[in-house]
Amino acid sequence: MKIKAGEIIRAKREEKNIPLVSFAKELNISPGYLSQLENGVKTNPNLDILMSITQKLDIDLEMLLGVESSEENYLVKIPSLLKLVLARERNSRVLSDPDILRKYCKLAEKIFDTKYLIEDSQLYNMFIDDLLNQAETLIKRYLGLRVLMETRNVPVETHNNS
Repeated sequence: MKIKAGEIIRAKREEKNIPLVSFAKELNISPGYLSQLENGVKTNPNLDILMSITQKLDIDLEMLLGVESSEENYLVKIPSLLKLVLARERNSRVLSDPDILRKYCKLAEKIFDTKYLIEDSQLYNMFIDDLLNQAETLIKRYLGLRVLMETRNVPVETHNNS
């Protein structure tokens, strides 16, 4: 998997909560040009602009240009970018199944609807925390079941309970 310089720039900018327009102004470039850099449309920026970006976002120039080969440096310096890229690839594989996508959307809709049913933001936050805890418990349960079934050579069947 190759991480592009524009993705690194955008991820670091967003990680530091710097709006695109503000950052472009800081760099003395247009927001459109910065957007094109981040999206990979423009791939050969002026060295002064590149140096300014690396300095303001605290990015190593070698890493940005792909000169560094150590993946550990990516993990240390831009963990959120790696998580984003890995999650995007993994999630698009999962959501490519129309049945799973439909169920996921249905679940998300129920979670969003609950915000309007509960109304109180503290209670809604508690609800979300409870969902996360229950999801962790379910994950552990199903991983345990999978291991148990694999040790007994029982085929894992899928059930369509919509």
